[in-house]
Amino acid sequence: MDKIVLDYQNEEKRLGIWKDGRLHIFHVERDGEGPYAGNLYVGIVREVVPGMNAAFVDIGLMKNAYLSFEDTPRYQLSDGKPGMAYVRQGEKLLVRVIRDPQGTKGAKVSALIEVSSPELVLIKGEHFVRTSKNASRQTAGKWNSIAANHLKEDEGVIIRTQLLDASAEKFAAALDKLRAKYEALIVRAKSVKAPALVSGHNRFTQIVQKWTQGTKGECYTNSSEGVRLLEEAVSSDDWTIMRSKSKIPLFEEHEAEAELEKMVKRVVWLSNGAYLLFEQTEAMHVIDVNTGKFTGKHEQRKTMLDTNLLAAKEIGRQIILRNLSGIIIADFINMTSASDRQRVAAEVEAALSADLTRSVVVGFTELGLLQITRKKEGPDIYEILLDDCPSCHGTGLIQGNKAEWFELSRQLEAMRYLMDECLWVDADAQFYAFLKEREKAVETHGKTVIIRRAAVEESRRFVIRATGTAEELEERIARSSAAEGEGGLLRLMVKQD
Repeated sequence: MDKIVLDYQNEEKRLGIWKDGRLHIFHVERDGEGPYAGNLYVGIVREVVPGMNAAFVDIGLMKNAYLSFEDTPRYQLSDGKPGMAYVRQGEKLLVRVIRDPQGTKGAKVSALIEVSSPELVLIKGEHFVRTSKNASRQTAGKWNSIAANHLKEDEGVIIRTQLLDASAEKFAAALDKLRAKYEALIVRAKSVKAPALVSGHNRFTQIVQKWTQGTKGECYTNSSEGVRLLEEAVSSDDWTIMRSKSKIPLFEEHEAEAELEKMVKRVVWLSNGAYLLFEQTEAMHVIDVNTGKFTGKHEQRKTMLDTNLLAAKEIGRQIILRNLSGIIIADFINMTSASDRQRVAAEVEAALSADLTRSVVVGFTELGLLQITRKKEGPDIYEILLDDCPSCHGTGLIQGNKAEWFELSRQLEAMRYLMDECLWVDADAQFYAFLKEREKAVETHGKTVIIRRAAVEESRRFVIRATGTAEELEERIARSSAAEGEGGLLRLMVKQD
């Protein structure tokens, strides 16, 4: 039996879904923050860039959103004829966010507005008919004919599984409801001052709706708002909804906090002593499989295959749990057998089969790396829970102490001929300790240098604060340290030539 836990009590809302007794999906939203994908905004076109075939639209977020001309009704309905004026600067547009802001990039939006129901999806500004992937060729052909008799020139539809066996009359009724929903959005859009949000999107509701279809289990929440959300999202009678009265935090009550701590760690241990190593770059996610403490009791090929199969299952789970997206590369333990590679790829596919987000296992490269792609829907766990280190800016690396000392030494050399006898230098705790260990071996280039252990600005290990007489600087350092709560002084004396 599955389990859904919804912490909807504080500014940070958290959703957890358990499958087979293990945390499978984790989603966080904070008041006043994204995700924005699915939201509808009335925006203002701030800049049109013909060379990019695009425009930038102000929708009220920090950065202007990117709109491709291909995602506008005028482009689609004109068959992309050149020379058309698709978007004009200063124009008000109703747009839908199709990708959240990422790093330095703003959101990506579309002017092709989509409204949906469990039976049908209506897209305004395009003309097409698509059916659920569960439809046979014969069923798809039937619905192409039915839809053609009901659709307007600027309407496209996706017929969902629930409608496949329905009548043409039920299709028409569902279509009319979505048309009314769309017209209500247009009325709302005309009544607000741009840029403005027209229709918000609740990712929690979407996830719960998808997961509870065809499954059964129990839902737990800690607030009346959480109960209302679950009651609206859960349509199946196979799910029960309960409100927790415990004084213990909800996720702690369900023994999830330890699991959440593991989610951001680079290393994930497997049950046999092997482990996975997760690395994140701007371009992709890389997962390395290592045998670790596992040596196996069988011949080498079987040992490698057993470890890789276990790793494949956990990789699929971690991709979903961490919400990794884009290009994902998995470096398994070397396999020379094509059949072994196929088994491992199939195991990853099976693990991803319970994913609510579309993913594709592309296959192994010539170098033996498994390629996976996954659609981005919301931020990954690193974006939610972690900030870049102010010292290394997310690289995981900082300049070494020796390199820092050589840099300081060069600066002292450049100041050798200053009239001032003394220098005041602030050094971070690590660099200060390094200097203290080497106090007698440091060359100060004719100056007395007073080193204070103190916090320094981002990405720096030291900073030269001031020059002057020793008496003057000691007095200033004393006042500054008292005010800032810093401490620890190291005096590097002039070496006599």
